[in-house]
Amino acid sequence: MSGTQAEKFERLAADKDKQEKPRRGRRYWVRRAMIDVLIGYVLICLVLFIFQERFVYQPSTESALAPRDHGFGAQQARAVQTRTSDGVTLNGWQINGGKHPLPPLPAARGAPQAQPAATTARGTGPFDLSQAPLVGLFFCGNAGNRGDRGSTFALLTSCGADVVCFDYRGYGDSEGSPDEEGLARDARAAWEFLIQQGAKPQNIVIHGESLGGAVAVRLAAELCAAGTPPGGLIVQATFTRMKDVAAKHYWFLPVSLILRQRFPSVERIPGVTCPLLMLHGRRDGIVPFALGQELYAAAPAQSSGGVAKRFVELPDCGHNDIGMLNTVEYLDAVGDFYGALCPALALRKSSEITPRPPREKTARPPRPPQKTGAPPQEKP
Repeated sequence: MSGTQAEKFERLAADKDKQEKPRRGRRYWVRRAMIDVLIGYVLICLVLFIFQERFVYQPSTESALAPRDHGFGAQQARAVQTRTSDGVTLNGWQINGGKHPLPPLPAARGAPQAQPAATTARGTGPFDLSQAPLVGLFFCGNAGNRGDRGSTFALLTSCGADVVCFDYRGYGDSEGSPDEEGLARDARAAWEFLIQQGAKPQNIVIHGESLGGAVAVRLAAELCAAGTPPGGLIVQATFTRMKDVAAKHYWFLPVSLILRQRFPSVERIPGVTCPLLMLHGRRDGIVPFALGQELYAAAPAQSSGGVAKRFVELPDCGHNDIGMLNTVEYLDAVGDFYGALCPALALRKSSEITPRPPREKTARPPRPPQKTGAPPQEKP
């Protein structure tokens, strides 16, 4: 082959390569970028759909949560335990409000006992609630555990009510893993525990914060529908639906399609026929104040007994500091609500109440390293 023919052949091959590999212009790269972004967006949505329980629920777990390790004395609080309908063991605390007799402490080993108190698997007897004027059944938010709510429990007991709080499944030292239906079973088990300890439905105030408010609304609505309404319902910093909160923070995601944990409180609260108190911080950056107002608007104007619902705005509070800020307003609102339900507590106004904080923690032997961190911050 001559040199001229070889050169001609090379030129033809080069021209063919150019034809087979067209030049990629700006439009191609824009389209490619859009496809990559779309794939990433779909992957994010898929991850959130599959693993959303890890994002919604932010528990702090402990091997054990004894009241004494959080400043409560043995005559002030007891560790209690119950089981749910699906066999999950829940651990909690029962804190005395100081308005009814207490059972004796379990006797020391070898000491005579005239009449042993009922005991749990932990060896501590729950308080008899048959003479308690009011019992607050408290449901925590989505972060931390009951050990982080000691100051809130102190405020509530200072108003004269007992407080019972069980950690949800997967929280604190309770078994299991959390999900919406599981939390509903936990709430029902906690209610049944109070009834077993002698509390009367009309003397129980269901109280929930944030996500716990949604749990409380569902339990109260189911009890009202069953004809055994609680004495009252208190919800603070609570939302209408989970998707409404998520949409405020993650407006760029199709939360209505992604969320399986829905908590539609705004659809359930019309069935709440017991007295209702709602509290919300004006500066709440997690559950916007407007969502609290919308939930309140959906509730009946008054209870079946004629008690008007009440909404209390806490001007200085955000989401995680209700009761710590605007404490007087908080105590007055809760105290008035308790007093309306139980005349024996009617005079316990904020000016007459010195909140009884948990006792100072005493030095204890070192414990094995555990997960530590700042106090929990509720998350959407």
